[in-house]
Amino acid sequence: MSPKCLFIAWVLGWATAVYLPSLVIALLSLSPLEPSGNLFVDAFEVADEVSPAAKLTYAILFGVLVMIARAGGARGGLSINILIGVVSMALVVALLPEYWSRGFGIGLNGIRFDPLPTAIYLIGGFASGVVFSLSEARCLSRSQTAERHQTLVD
Repeated sequence: MSPKCLFIAWVLGWATAVYLPSLVIALLSLSPLEPSGNLFVDAFEVADEVSPAAKLTYAILFGVLVMIARAGGARGGLSINILIGVVSMALVVALLPEYWSRGFGIGLNGIRFDPLPTAIYLIGGFASGVVFSLSEARCLSRSQTAERHQTLVD
């Protein structure tokens, strides 16, 4: 396990969990924000509207659950990381108080488990786990290739 690779993958997984649901919410016009006519601008505005508490809570939960899984002997496979992403997102949707949920979950439209936004968030958690796994694997592969190359040079 490389701390550098873990951190890079964690950041990319977090960004996926924030921006993918924001993109879909903007695409489906589920946000109370006025559309600008540019989907990508709208997605960034939706993501910006999401409270920092929601973003940070997901990041912390995801990171802590990854560390617990690794400490428990899980090797960080794709299925474990997807499960961690979905569970982290479900916990944020379920437990984040309304007053900390601006633009997210219950703070999006006043309904905690509105089926469509909840499904979008859970898909974002799923994708977050996939991106985390693939990013970490690619980083580790590059690191190992660089180490082998350095060994051959020495």
